Amino acid sequence: MKLQIEKGVLLLGLQRVQGIMDKRSTIPILSNILLEGRASTSDSKHSTLDIVATDLEIGMRGSYPAQIHGDGAIAVSGRKLYDIVRELPDGNIDISVEDGKLLEIRSGKSFFKIAGFNKEDFPSLPEVTEDQMLEIESRTFGDMIKKTMFAVADADARHVLNGALLEIESAEGQKAKIRMVATDGHRLALCERQLGTELNSVPANATAVPRSQTIIPKKTLYEMRRFLDVNEKIKIGIGEKQISLKGEDIFITSRLIDGIYPNYKQVIPKGGDQTIVINRLVFMNVIKRVSVMSREKVKALLIEFTTNNAMLKARDPEIGEAVEDVEIKYEGKGFTIGVNYQYILDALESMQDENVIIDTQTSLTPCIIKQETDPDHLCIVMPMRIQDIE
Repeated sequence: MKLQIEKGVLLLGLQRVQGIMDKRSTIPILSNILLEGRASTSDSKHSTLDIVATDLEIGMRGSYPAQIHGDGAIAVSGRKLYDIVRELPDGNIDISVEDGKLLEIRSGKSFFKIAGFNKEDFPSLPEVTEDQMLEIESRTFGDMIKKTMFAVADADARHVLNGALLEIESAEGQKAKIRMVATDGHRLALCERQLGTELNSVPANATAVPRSQTIIPKKTLYEMRRFLDVNEKIKIGIGEKQISLKGEDIFITSRLIDGIYPNYKQVIPKGGDQTIVINRLVFMNVIKRVSVMSREKVKALLIEFTTNNAMLKARDPEIGEAVEDVEIKYEGKGFTIGVNYQYILDALESMQDENVIIDTQTSLTPCIIKQETDPDHLCIVMPMRIQDIE
């Protein structure tokens, strides 16, 4: 196989798979990527180069335009090839594969040889046909990930919390809804959107209707989100153990987390008597200033709500304290809550309205943060005991 490809195109493809490869695996092939060229039968200029990577948990295949003569494939070190291409001058790069085990690269006066593996040694990605997938706007799904992923746990012993729950449901004849939920036990984020299609219009053999518990790993969410900030439709397929996402030039597949996700609906308060409206950006900036004086391990912040005012306070007994007032809209009874300031910041950063609504009942009940323009997105933060902060 011989091919010619523009440096920027190849570099993009290699950048995309850097987070997928398992560089620390004891299985050498997993630190490699598969390059597979498919020559067009009519015109070599309309051929495509596939770049594939997997760590056996998540896999990705990207397709990129190239001039290819003769089909071929080889698996080579993904990091080494990326380092080489990154340093080459702009312009076209000539690549050839000899006997499926040697990759040769030419650019200007530069020449490289990289030893590789046969295609047969590289793990294959599962295939999903398009009639087994549901369609959704790319930016919609990416925004759902943005609004929830921050609440996914990191390496929690309760392994189901290390991913986000995906639900797709619809009453007969109605448009389907897609919902993503994440929690680490201390906070929760939920985002729901309409799919724009009736669930009963999905083909009978479709795998897109999720099993009872569809839990997507955090790494998969992160990799998916990187490619969803484009104006196109994507297709999502969910099987018994796998989830797949397909765009115009990207295919991602991942294993799901096996287990039963907590009943998140039980922890969502119905809404309390204390409703507060506050400017989102102003609130964020005050939190960032005051939290400088919070103990790093605890990240505690006290907020005292009174009529049309919130006083934020953070202190470290060994260093000092910070206090700042911020204007709010509130006319109820005064009360104080203690929260992890980072949880509040993460929730506020996932929103876009000028003002946010804080809904709580008492200083000991969960705090709901939401927006007027997007009632299907909310964040919940569990309070800290005030005596543990002061």
